[in-house]
Parts: sequence; structure tokens; C-alpha cells
Amino acid sequence: MTALLALLLTLFLAGLLSALWPQGLMAPDLFLVLALWYAWGRPYYLGLPVAFLLGLLQDLLGYGLLGLHATGLLLAAYAFYAASRRLVAGEGLGASFAFLWAFLAKWFGYFLVAYWLRLDLPPLLPLHLLLEGLFTLPLALLALRLKGARAP
Repeated sequence: MTALLALLLTLFLAGLLSALWPQGLMAPDLFLVLALWYAWGRPYYLGLPVAFLLGLLQDLLGYGLLGLHATGLLLAAYAFYAASRRLVAGEGLGASFAFLWAFLAKWFGYFLVAYWLRLDLPPLLPLHLLLEGLFTLPLALLALRLKGARAP
């Protein structure tokens, strides 16, 4: 029940951000936050398929290339699991590094799909990636703190 409420809240906030966020500035990735929130404290066989399905939902809602966000969120959840096993992801710097690892894996997944399909990459500045990461990090840390779970 909580996961359904979190999904509805994410959909509401994503719609609100798309209307209010300045054009051209990368908004926080709320679906990444939701995927990491769901993966936190759950086994691989639950977190990875849910992250993939959340990415498919994000692709369908954004009229994008089917599988692009799904691959990105799948790799992000996998990297988050890997980082959480090596770090204490529930505390301070450990949570930040686990998020950073997941964020970089998400973008690696995007570029992997773009390379595989030989897509033309849009002009993307490292500043855009940095800003998206800086906008998403506090939301991810807040979501993990609100969940109140201990390290998996």
C-alpha cells in the first residue's frame, strides 16, 4: 500500500515539476528516487524488476524510446544494491556515495542504449548532469530517511 502511495505521489510531483520547472534546466529524477526508495531494504529479485517497470512507466508517460529509462533505472538499482552492500548506505556519506553510484549507472544505461541503437546524442553538458544530480540527491536522501529502514 505504501509503494502505491509513493508511486501516486511521484506521478503527482513529476507532473507538477514539469509544469513549474524552468525550461532547459534538468529537473530532479523522481522516478530514480522512487526506484531507490523501493529497492532499499528489499531483496534483488523484488527491487530490480520494480525498477525496470518504473522505467517502462516513465518511458510510456514521456512518449520516449521504450526501454531507455527502464534500462537506466535497472542499472541504477543494481548499482545501488552493489554500493549498499559495500557501504553503510543509511548514514551520511555512505548514502551519498550509494546515490552517486546509482546516478552514474543510470546515465551509463542511457548512453548504453543510445550507443546500441546508434542514436544521435543530444547536446548534453556535464553541468546539466551535475545539476540534475544535485537536485535529485536531497530528495533521495529524504526518501531514504523517511523510509526509516536500516541497511540491507
